Amino acid sequence: MSDREALLEANRAFYSAFESLDTEKMESVWLKDPHILCIHPGWPELAGWGPIMSSWERIFENVFEMQFDLRIIEARVSADLGYVVLEENLTQRGAEGAIKAKVLTTNVFARAGTQWWMVLHHGSPVMAPPVDEPPVQ
Repeated sequence: MSDREALLEANRAFYSAFESLDTEKMESVWLKDPHILCIHPGWPELAGWGPIMSSWERIFENVFEMQFDLRIIEARVSADLGYVVLEENLTQRGAEGAIKAKVLTTNVFARAGTQWWMVLHHGSPVMAPPVDEPPVQ
């Protein structure tokens, strides 16, 4: 398996953990390090294992289902760092019904031994322009 394929497999494992709503699976993809970062859409930055894992627990406790349709924009590997930039088309169901969202995301992974570990997840919501306003070219 090439480095790029291994990186994309690590990215798939992250989204599999996300869709499973299982904190233990989410823990299995992140590097256990005080310097990891996570920025959920609309949240302040979170740094370190404890705050990041607590955020996933909060997210998973408040939804019944998450489904992603992903579009990879770019995936690159340089030595022991790799990143995946993608568009998440997310459908989540919670107590208030189904919500659809589009998020532009950057996932950064570091290789330790033969495994790629997530070290940064940054999601930014895509806000559509008003219906009567044409998109900026």
